[in-house]
Amino acid sequence: MAYATQILTSHDTFAARVERAIDGLRHWRAQRAEFTKIYNELASMTDRDLADIGISHGQIREIAEQAAAAV
Repeated sequence: MAYATQILTSHDTFAARVERAIDGLRHWRAQRAEFTKIYNELASMTDRDLADIGISHGQIREIAEQAAAAV
């Protein structure tokens, strides 16, 4: 009977993992900034202004989340 041994090695250096973590943090911050910008902009609009563009106050968070996800 033959046995096979599989050894998984990671060629990721510590620096590469840190760089990916920093890139992830930058991306999260960019998404959060976009969410905040869109949310505040829409939340400051009157009901009439929101109705003119076809949204309600209940949709503001969802729209801001979608905009942030697109970053």
